Amino acid sequence: MTMHHVAAAYRRQPSLLPNFQLISNQWSKSVSTLTDKTFLSLKSFSTPQSMGPNANVSCSSHLYIPRIQKEGNGASFVKARLFSKSAELTDSPAVQLYQYHICPFCNITKSLMAYSKLDYDSVEVNPLTKAELKPWSGNYRRVPIAVVDGKQINGSEEIIKAVLNLPTVNTYLNTRWAEESKNTEDSSSKMDMQQFFESDNACRWVRFAADDLAALLYPNICGTLSDSYNAFGYVEDVDSFSGLQKVSIRYLGALAMHFAASKIKKKRNITDEKEALKLALDNFECEGLKNGAKLFSSGIDTPDMGDVAVFGVLYSVRGLNAHSDSIQVRGGVVKAWYDRMNLQILGKEAEHRIKLGLVAKMRNNP
Repeated sequence: MTMHHVAAAYRRQPSLLPNFQLISNQWSKSVSTLTDKTFLSLKSFSTPQSMGPNANVSCSSHLYIPRIQKEGNGASFVKARLFSKSAELTDSPAVQLYQYHICPFCNITKSLMAYSKLDYDSVEVNPLTKAELKPWSGNYRRVPIAVVDGKQINGSEEIIKAVLNLPTVNTYLNTRWAEESKNTEDSSSKMDMQQFFESDNACRWVRFAADDLAALLYPNICGTLSDSYNAFGYVEDVDSFSGLQKVSIRYLGALAMHFAASKIKKKRNITDEKEALKLALDNFECEGLKNGAKLFSSGIDTPDMGDVAVFGVLYSVRGLNAHSDSIQVRGGVVKAWYDRMNLQILGKEAEHRIKLGLVAKMRNNP
């Protein structure tokens, strides 16, 4: 499929062609500000399918690696039963998360949900149409959006707060932390909710993940048109997207993100995006991990929200060259930390290794 075929398809259905320049400008503005509240805000155009939070959703009670599944109304769900015993602790809420596969803020949110063993259903949103968010989300057309027991929660910061306030999550995390520290007499080495989320250290690295690391990833995954096209390869595994929608997202999305990445580089005076990303990870390795003296940036044997956030941002580009360069090729302290976080969040057993988003025929398994 070439751009000629795309143009021919849109000539047959001209009403579907969005204003590309507006898309590119809005996408660039959204990514360059790099807050999830404006993440990837695109000009919407009409589509016959939509998905609301009250749709009929089911989730099996056993653990398994989720597959992309197509629901009857066109939404794509990832079955994400994270921890079957969590429901035994207290009543688990019904959670739906509306996301983009490569959105760093969505992956921060999903990393926390996985770490907290919170069951949720993930809905992949078409970044061009936002059809899955209409009309129920009101004027809010950005991701992530969570619907928890029917209540809409916008943006990763608010979702994180809501998740940590859930009785199910509080019970599980306090139990987990107590178990992990049962052989530790030093009270300062024991994790609690305040230290996990509100400590100066946690806040510092959450902000680093959202304001610095996420910003640097986009020039690295969309610096060339080829890289940008590859970054949208995940859409091929979304059953709810039609063939035309997949082509539209891969080509129009790739163009828009490539231009947006160029604007980010200009705004931040980046001349070498790979070197800028390396320096950011150098900072995390030196200041956050003390050159390997610390297992986690929390400073104890248990990660805090700062660790979860940095991991989520890096995990959002799994399967792409930027991920390989940042983890496998770099190696050393950061890779060792990432491997520990992988086990903390995804679990040790293969059947427990849920995917934080779409699974591309197992090729993106960490």
